[in-house]
Amino acid sequence: MAGMHDKRKPFQGKKFHKDLREFKNQEIKRSLVHRARLRKNYFKLLESEGQTTPESQKEKQSDEDNEENDDSGSESESEKEELPETSVSKIKSSGPLPPQRAPPARAQPKPQPRKVINFAERAKLAKERKEREREEKLRRVRERRQALEQKNKERERKKESLSKRTKTGQPVMGPKINDLLDKIRQNIN
Repeated sequence: MAGMHDKRKPFQGKKFHKDLREFKNQEIKRSLVHRARLRKNYFKLLESEGQTTPESQKEKQSDEDNEENDDSGSESESEKEELPETSVSKIKSSGPLPPQRAPPARAQPKPQPRKVINFAERAKLAKERKEREREEKLRRVRERRQALEQKNKERERKKESLSKRTKTGQPVMGPKINDLLDKIRQNIN
């Protein structure tokens, strides 16, 4: 009996979590490398256009990073272990993106400060808005009813003309041919 239990494979549960952590680390590395490449291409583009790269901002960022290093001692060691060393160094050395230029300001009027409205005025405005919405809804319903009535009248007229018969009981072909021509014209248009 003891020999059978020795042949069993050990429990593999911990490996799954380890793989997830490694995958997350690789994903973070990929995103950091991608951002660094974009930043590098951006600076190259700035240099090719003749603009200066914001090196002063990099210096400011490095000063801020030094201050953050002093404050970062409170982080636990497990949090530091989760991120690879290369990604931490890339974050610090990359710096922020340069500020974007604002679009040229067109003569835009200054926004007027909102007027404070008391409860009675707000209630009055809400009542007026609801009244307008109700009237609009009634108008749409009326228009829909009129359109339906118009269609029904047209249908009745068409039915009457198509159901005409001669004295001998044969159907009159003129209205039927005209109806077919009208349908063809509508399809073309």
